Amino acid sequence: MLTWHWPDDVRAYEKELAGMLAASAADDGILGYAESPSPAQREGFVSGVEQLVSGGGGHLLIGEDEEGVAAMCVMKTNSMPNCRHLAEVMKAYLDPRVRGTSAVYQLVERVCVKAEEIGVETFVIDVREDSKAHRVWSRFGFTSYGVLDDYARVDGRSYRGHYMRHQVRELAAAVAEHARKRAGAPSAG
Repeated sequence: MLTWHWPDDVRAYEKELAGMLAASAADDGILGYAESPSPAQREGFVSGVEQLVSGGGGHLLIGEDEEGVAAMCVMKTNSMPNCRHLAEVMKAYLDPRVRGTSAVYQLVERVCVKAEEIGVETFVIDVREDSKAHRVWSRFGFTSYGVLDDYARVDGRSYRGHYMRHQVRELAAAVAEHARKRAGAPSAG
C-alpha cells in the first residue's frame, strides 16, 4: 500500500519527477519521450508541473512507499467557467516496482476523490494508440471520442492518438467494485 498526498511544493519532488520522466523513455515513452530527456527537458517538465500547481491550474498526486516516490499523476483542471466540470489526466506514471499491485487502482481512486472534491465530473485524456497507457485506461473504461491519425511522431514514424473520456462517478464506482472483489466482499450492485 502506498501513502498518497497532493503536495503544494512541487520542487520538493523535483528529483523524483525528473527521474520518472527519464525512466519513462525506456518504458514505451509513456510520458511522451522516446529518448532520454535532456537535463533542460527534465527541468522544463518539473517547471511546467510547478507552474500548473502553484498557479491553481492543476494538482500533483504523489504515491510513496518505503523506497521513496513510486507513483505520480498530474491532473489539469479547466479554469473556463463553462468547462470546470472537465479535468485532464495529463501524466501518470508508476515505477515498475509497484506495477502489478493495487497501485494503479489506488492512484485512480485518489484522483477520483480529488475530482469530486473540486467539482470535476468528467476526465479526459489523450494517449498514443496501442501504448501501455492506452491499454490501461481502456481497461478502466475510458472510451475514445476522437482519433488523430498524426498524433505523435517517433523516429520518422507517425502514430495515431486517442482522445478518451470517462465520467468520474462511474470510474470511482468501478474502482470501488474492484476493491470489494479483491477484499472478497459481495458486489455493491
